[in-house]
Amino acid sequence: MIIQTTLLTCHKGVDLHADTAERVIRNNLPGGERLLVLHRAELHTFWHEDGAEAPDSVERMLTVGRFFNPNKHRYLHCELEAENMPWFEAESQRGHVLPENWPGSVIDTDLDAGNGTLDKLFGTPQGIAVDVCAFPLGESGPVISGVLWRLLIDADNEADAVRIATGLIETRDAGSGLLVNPHMEGWLTSHPALREV
Repeated sequence: MIIQTTLLTCHKGVDLHADTAERVIRNNLPGGERLLVLHRAELHTFWHEDGAEAPDSVERMLTVGRFFNPNKHRYLHCELEAENMPWFEAESQRGHVLPENWPGSVIDTDLDAGNGTLDKLFGTPQGIAVDVCAFPLGESGPVISGVLWRLLIDADNEADAVRIATGLIETRDAGSGLLVNPHMEGWLTSHPALREV
């Protein structure tokens, strides 16, 4: 069994990156008017065999300003048991589904609100939530750092939300997608299942 440890951090106040991306999507991309809210969190994740020494620790990361600043960030530390490490497999890095129940069980957090794991960071979703983890291609570890985007889509059903979100995620040309550069980044998403997290 493999343990995936993840540290997610997001801004306590206004996240200018998310606000700017949300404005650009809403005003310039087809389907952007259906985006209710765009949230962003930085993610730092690593894996180790159950019972083996981990390559890093969240406790150490929380003391390093590159990962966490208590003056401006909230954090969520999660662990997930998995059979493998799909984030490192090239064929599964572009638009495939996040592991079930990702990011796993909450180990520690400075939050207490929300029902679901990611709701603790982002609040209770309006609309249908689609989560996207983007990270640099070619990373070999031991720690992968990237961005978790949560798109809240105004849609009548999950299939409609997936169709809209797909057009907003992957940058293909000047008029489609914004959040992931497929030439430089891999990404895993919560769709097609759109599991509740």
